[in-house]
Amino acid sequence: MTALAPKPDRAAASAARSQFTDNSAQLLYARLKGTNWTIRSQDEALAMCFCMMVLKLDPLVHPRTIASVLQGAPDQVFDETAFINAMASLGFRYLRLKAKLSDLDERLLPALVCTPDHGAQVFYNETGQAHLFDGHEGAHVPLETSDGRADVLVFSRIVESDMATSKTARESTGWTWFAAVLRRFRPQMRFMLVLGVGLNLMSLLVPVLILVVHSQVISSGDLNPLYYLCFGAALIVGIELLLRRLRSRFAVWMMARLDYIVGCASFEKLLGLPANALTSAGISSQLARIKTFEAVRDFLCGPLMISAMELPMSLMALVFLTLLGHTIVLPALFVMGMFVLLILASRRRAGIQIRRAALESSRMQQFTLETFAKFEAIRLDGLSEKWQDRYRALSGREQMALMRLALVGSRSEILAHFLVGISTVLTLFFGAKLIWAGQMGAGALIACVMLQIRALSPLHALVGMVPRLEQLRNSVIQINQLMDMEDEETAQPRSMASSRLGGHIQFSNIALRYDPKAPLIFSGFSLEIAAGEVIGITGPSGSGKSSLLKMPLALVTPQLGGVRIGSFDIRQLNPVDLREQIAYVPQYVDLFSGTIAANMRLGMPIARDTEIESALVEVGAWEAISQFPDGIYTVIDPTVLGETMPLLRERLGLARALLRDTKILLIDERPTAMLLAGFDEDIRRCLTRYRTEKTILFVSYRTDFLRMADRVVALQENGRAQIGTLDKIVRMV
Repeated sequence: MTALAPKPDRAAASAARSQFTDNSAQLLYARLKGTNWTIRSQDEALAMCFCMMVLKLDPLVHPRTIASVLQGAPDQVFDETAFINAMASLGFRYLRLKAKLSDLDERLLPALVCTPDHGAQVFYNETGQAHLFDGHEGAHVPLETSDGRADVLVFSRIVESDMATSKTARESTGWTWFAAVLRRFRPQMRFMLVLGVGLNLMSLLVPVLILVVHSQVISSGDLNPLYYLCFGAALIVGIELLLRRLRSRFAVWMMARLDYIVGCASFEKLLGLPANALTSAGISSQLARIKTFEAVRDFLCGPLMISAMELPMSLMALVFLTLLGHTIVLPALFVMGMFVLLILASRRRAGIQIRRAALESSRMQQFTLETFAKFEAIRLDGLSEKWQDRYRALSGREQMALMRLALVGSRSEILAHFLVGISTVLTLFFGAKLIWAGQMGAGALIACVMLQIRALSPLHALVGMVPRLEQLRNSVIQINQLMDMEDEETAQPRSMASSRLGGHIQFSNIALRYDPKAPLIFSGFSLEIAAGEVIGITGPSGSGKSSLLKMPLALVTPQLGGVRIGSFDIRQLNPVDLREQIAYVPQYVDLFSGTIAANMRLGMPIARDTEIESALVEVGAWEAISQFPDGIYTVIDPTVLGETMPLLRERLGLARALLRDTKILLIDERPTAMLLAGFDEDIRRCLTRYRTEKTILFVSYRTDFLRMADRVVALQENGRAQIGTLDKIVRMV
């Protein structure tokens, strides 16, 4: 058990450690508040406890990581749910307890303690001594012996290999990723199965009720039992309505929960995939990966799931049918066998048509994206009629493929209706013979007809839904394939890097081609760049300028050779940690809807407002932004900003890169129109300001920029490169 009071001989050391911890938590809280983490006054105690909890669970965590988790809307509510979500984003799960502090095992600590009298507190053990940090006071408070039980939240790090959906766990169990996720809902699925049994029992009671009415009321002419039977019928209808409502609520809840889990996991997986896996796939393919779950959602909330859950209950109807009519069950068994054969036959045809429809839909989607991307050029070049012809052809092929797919289901459904009709006729035929033989009554025949329809209805519904079943199977396969892909980042906790990367860069025997059939972009390219050196990169279009610039970021992986930064091969480094230590201005600056400050903090989440303003001043953007009513907290629309103030967008991209305190700065080629509008002076000022402080690689055609470089890399279309000063390159050319 944990001791609640430190020993006297350790009091001084304990007090010193407590004071140091208080200061650390307060400094972290102040640092996070400086990044526009706006907390309401009533939430400050819990926010202070959050800082203390993070420091105790992971002392090496970088404030940048915490700030990226906490960024949100101003005046957001930081309640217990937000606390738990923030800890989950940092990689910690929680367990809620109701216990006395003296009963907590030290292996469960640190823990968040919430009491009505004292509010939020952090209870932890250090060097065998118990400590209590009070969020309201922002300091340690004396431990008080109390017999009361408090609400306690204990946190532990999420170990990827321990999760049922991890590759390690799935290799031992043999489950797919989606099957492992579904196993989380086993209690709910069992409950829904019980509800299905109850619903089927209610449905089976209807034929029994008809049989009783015929035998006790119609045959005897006595109306007295009818009132009780009517009450029983109303009771059956009421119970069935209640059970169906419960089942639909559970199905919708499962759909929403699964949609959230699969959607978040898929999106997180896409963000974690290697860069070449994303760049090699088109936008439509990436959108299709995210939308894959729609087929699963339709299954959970549609009639397909109801039919699947009622399928085992067909056996109950067959048993009742056998008990009532013996041989009268044979037509239903025959038609059920025909249904199975029909499902197997149409499944193959549906699979072929689904692949064709998916291909045509993908082409149509790519054409649509291309149209919106090149809309202005299409109109200016007079290509509207030709574009309409292309649209008409692609749209026709897509609709024809979808029509063929729909025909597979409709034809199967027509055959299924025909088989049900045959089964009903045969049931009436055998039933009539049994009635004439005196082995069955008319009421029993009516009940048998209802039972055979009840037994056939699940398979009958599945026959018409074979295309949707195939789409469901393909969706689950695609989800599993996506989740089985290798991540770019290893599953290690994102803590502070043990060493800071320097500015020395070395390219060794680089060979690169974009496609196995494409010519080499680089062949045996080698270059060593000293720390603080300025390198200009030039060359014709398609010679690999941007690809060379992206190699130190691990965004482009060469087929041969490697890149070293300092004493590290970049393949040995965590890609996220690597990119956090390199400032990069891409060829096209992407901004997001939100405030200017939020866009700037995408590159440096821990940046203070003053640091953001200094970076904006440095690139010449502050004069325009200071005219906005809300300054750096002005909400911008990226599309509108790109059309009305394109120069400001370029400057924001450069300022976002300069906001990072890194030793390496990479600047891709800038648009000529922006350079002529005055952005060239910003680039020139940046090259002059950071010469010798940072290793700078930039792409440009302009000789005035290239003359500012210590060396120039002139790339050629044959995969070779000339390296030297600009004058030397000009003489060689």
